[in-house]
Amino acid sequence: MPSATAEELLASVGGLSPERAQEIADHIDECRDLLAAGTEMDTVQEHLKDRGVSVLNAILITTRLVGDHPSRLRAAREIVECSPARTSGG
Repeated sequence: MPSATAEELLASVGGLSPERAQEIADHIDECRDLLAAGTEMDTVQEHLKDRGVSVLNAILITTRLVGDHPSRLRAAREIVECSPARTSGG
């Protein structure tokens, strides 16, 4: 049975299989826990990169982490693309 986060993804993102939605939801929930524990967003982005999460999926995940930001897609894209994890080449 999909988690609440996976259910939200299935309802709002076209083309996701239930399995893929759950995989992405697991990353979202894990990152939310990291942020709640005081981990900085750049470290969360490094974590996603280390787990093999693509830039596109990292943006999707990050849109859920920035919450009610008025331009959350733009904000998430900037967070991911400007993250040292994605720009340092390492």
